[in-house]
Amino acid sequence: MKTDLSIVVAVYNEEAVLHELHRRLTSALQAIGKSYEIILVDDGSRDSSLAIMQELRASDPEHVRPLSFTRNFGHHIALTAGLDHADGDVVIMMDADLQDQPEEIAKLLRKLDEGYDVVWGERATRQFAWYKNLSSRMFLWLMNSVARSEVPLNSSIFRAMRRPVADDLRKMREQARYLPGLVSWLGYRETSVPVEHGARYAGETKYSLWRLIKLALSTATSFSTAPLQIATVSGMGAAAIAVLFILYILIRKFTGAYTVPGYASVMIAIFCFGALQLIVIGLMGEYVSRIYREAQGRPLYLLRDFGEAFAHRVSGLELRALHDVDVEQIRHTLALDPHLPLANVFRNADPRSLASYHLEEWKRDGIRVITEAQSGFTASCVFEELAWDSNILGLRAGRIHYANALCASHERASLVSVERAHALQSVLRACLAEAHSRGVDLIDARVSGQDQFLIRAFESEGFHSVDNLLTLGADRAGIERSLKSSRQDPIAIIRPMLPTDDTALAQISFDAFGDYGAIQDRFFLEPTVSHARSQTLFREWFLNLAQKSRAGDAAILVAELDGKPVGYIALEPMAPFDGSIWWKDTLNAVSSTARGRGIYRALVPAAFEYVRNANGAGLITKTQGSTYRVINTWLHSGANILESFTTLHWTSS
Repeated sequence: MKTDLSIVVAVYNEEAVLHELHRRLTSALQAIGKSYEIILVDDGSRDSSLAIMQELRASDPEHVRPLSFTRNFGHHIALTAGLDHADGDVVIMMDADLQDQPEEIAKLLRKLDEGYDVVWGERATRQFAWYKNLSSRMFLWLMNSVARSEVPLNSSIFRAMRRPVADDLRKMREQARYLPGLVSWLGYRETSVPVEHGARYAGETKYSLWRLIKLALSTATSFSTAPLQIATVSGMGAAAIAVLFILYILIRKFTGAYTVPGYASVMIAIFCFGALQLIVIGLMGEYVSRIYREAQGRPLYLLRDFGEAFAHRVSGLELRALHDVDVEQIRHTLALDPHLPLANVFRNADPRSLASYHLEEWKRDGIRVITEAQSGFTASCVFEELAWDSNILGLRAGRIHYANALCASHERASLVSVERAHALQSVLRACLAEAHSRGVDLIDARVSGQDQFLIRAFESEGFHSVDNLLTLGADRAGIERSLKSSRQDPIAIIRPMLPTDDTALAQISFDAFGDYGAIQDRFFLEPTVSHARSQTLFREWFLNLAQKSRAGDAAILVAELDGKPVGYIALEPMAPFDGSIWWKDTLNAVSSTARGRGIYRALVPAAFEYVRNANGAGLITKTQGSTYRVINTWLHSGANILESFTTLHWTSS
């Protein structure tokens, strides 16, 4: 739920500190007088820290939210996890050891109220060991002057930032993380305020000298290319010295002097140049290792206590069957959406009639709805777990059919605002909490490509863009014009599917969609789903359509070449709208051996003719924005681009 303040604390083996931390944070935050949440992120602690965090949650469920990593991922990644789950308008990061004192939070907030976006605590006196003070100062000097970092760096994690800063920071997912540097890179208005730095309450520092060196090296290579430039300059300098030394030897030789090679000079040269080469190779290795880790695309962290904590953050919201919610309110809200799916297909449709059409489609078993009214906006999310897809893909899959937050006031209906964002994020988080509780691994969602606010809202909740989807189509008048002007192409015979075609056409589906050089569906572009599973999905999809065709619920037109099936287009009638029935091209494929011979160009006019003879109101297809041949075929056949969508996926990892 929405709060004013989110306190994010990284915890690693802090069992002796946690009770005192909670007591002092609670006292300080209650004195400030704003709503708050305390997010404690257990970074794979080996002591009883997690158990204590769960005790604190049980005693203070309204404010404490524990998260737990499956293993130790690191200090800055733990803070990142807290940021990912923070709901507050202001997010405050701090360490658990009470050297960042809770009583100083009020200073950060007062400075933030002066118009700054980020305020960090500048420690007047440092209560660190001498080597840590020295190493910290050397690190900052090295990064800000010698290494010429691209952003000014500071060493304090203790900071407050506004919601837009936190949202933008969450988008930066590189593995090598130094949060103060990433915040500075964003470019928001930033300042510091003097704070009292306390002594460690209990336990030992988790930053040994070796860990500080590793952090320095990681940060240097993440925020600057200067180390590589220094290595290059050093190499050039060493090469210049070597050339001068060679010239010296040659001059001595030609002037008649003869020097016996000395052991000391040879060894010095070997050690110097050998050391320089190793340094240069090591620096290059650091950058290559960064590239390797980023290319792996692994998640920053894995949570084992995520579901429980996520459910807590959306308490009061749950997925309910459609008949259990205020359907009239949902209908009214949907009618306000200018980008409601099929709005451009059913042209001049009454918005309430179109909203009712979608609600009728969503009445089937398994559909669940979340709604919430917040700050004048009504947010809705429609979710379904997909049993068939789960079976084929080998993981539990679901789909968000619709999600948006809209206002009854037309001038604010599509307004991009903090209130609208909070309302939408609230229902999306409730949906994800439900997905966690059910063990769902993959959620597929399609969002209007014309509403960038929606896309950003989904991405802020962990969805990632997979591909762009276009809806192309022609109404009955367009079909008539196309058929009158089209030239019959004798390349292939187009006929209805025969019972003996099943095996051949299923294999065409399997082969066509398994070809990396051919059309790639969103599941091929999703790393969570194996290529083999994606390929199998299209074979099984076709076999389902073949069964529908035999039952009279679909039509499959087959392209035959030299007496063999080489492609097909499968058509299904959509639910009636205002008494008229549109058809959709559900699935099509062409054999790799017949590709490029105009087979699909022959199938599309045949589909138009079938829809006309069936007295259909029109025909649509959905295809990826990268499938230029499909798009051009439809456009040249008289169709238009009616809608654009962005396909987004959320995965449990």
